[in-house]
Amino acid sequence: MNKFHVLDGLKIGGIENQALTLSTEKNDDEDNYLVNLDKNINNYPENFFNQEKYRNLKIISFQKKKFFLISLMVFKKFKKYRPKKVVIYFNNINTLWVVIGAKFAGIENIAICIQNTVRGFAYKSYISIILLKIFIKLNVKLVTCSEAIRKSYTRIDKNIKFDALIPNCIDKEYIQKEIQIIKKKKKLNRLKTIIMIARMDKIKDQETLIKAYAKIQDKCNLVLVGDGERREKLEQIAIKHGLDPRKIFLGSRLDVPTLLAKADIFAFSTTQDEGFGIVLIEAMAAGLPIIATDVPACREVLDNGSAGILIPPQRVDIWIKEIKELISCQNKLDYYKKKSSQNLEKYDIRNVKIYWNNLFLK
Repeated sequence: MNKFHVLDGLKIGGIENQALTLSTEKNDDEDNYLVNLDKNINNYPENFFNQEKYRNLKIISFQKKKFFLISLMVFKKFKKYRPKKVVIYFNNINTLWVVIGAKFAGIENIAICIQNTVRGFAYKSYISIILLKIFIKLNVKLVTCSEAIRKSYTRIDKNIKFDALIPNCIDKEYIQKEIQIIKKKKKLNRLKTIIMIARMDKIKDQETLIKAYAKIQDKCNLVLVGDGERREKLEQIAIKHGLDPRKIFLGSRLDVPTLLAKADIFAFSTTQDEGFGIVLIEAMAAGLPIIATDVPACREVLDNGSAGILIPPQRVDIWIKEIKELISCQNKLDYYKKKSSQNLEKYDIRNVKIYWNNLFLK
């Protein structure tokens, strides 16, 4: 039985990470295919998919098309492979063309995994709402990965109904195994390292973290992993505050377990538009104490602050206070190390895949 996981380009980020995690989980009765609608968008190195964990993953890449040509392209390929299940990881106009092509190919089990929140009164938000209403009419299953995302839609339109809330997940065993190997080789540093891994876009808020670090740079190290349209601006902010971007900005990296194993504290400074924050559960798997912005998605993943420290948005002063307390108090550091992993099991792929299997049985 074929199962297709559809992406609108292979970028390096949480959404792509989720698609890769779900598409590489072994099921005896399923063959997983990763479908890339735009082969010109592939930010992964050539040898990335040669890893053992991706050995059984089949990848189909399309030349970029527009409008009904996407439907035609999808129709031909889906008609040939006859997937029994299709999961789409984005919600835009291209999603509609994919669904139309799949429907004409006779595919019934289609789900859209919605990974981002919507903001009221924004043009894109209303387009997203209209698309969801069309998908409901077409009997497409709608899935959100967090309550924060569901509420962002229902605040605009209370009539939008979702079929399930299925959290994002990680392969806990794989990540923890990789991290333990690196930790055995970890050198003790005089200064503790704070790490944030995220795209540098308008949804995230690395700026607040940079400003906080500038005030305590002699007490710890900061590493920012990721890339995006705001990187240049963030580097300029770092320079303005007396920091050396070359020591802080690492760019996009795929060796996340290695980076987490070398860090001491995980920071996640973000905005109200955050949909989930999959790196939070990767940090949990690494056993790192977590400090994050107090927004709905982070509050949800961190169990209302039980599994990590939550800080009001853009409060540089509180970031400084909490970081200083963590790096100076070993008891507090150990406490949050233990607390960060308390909810990890519900985000493990072995548990989350059950929800996906049940969804397609409906």
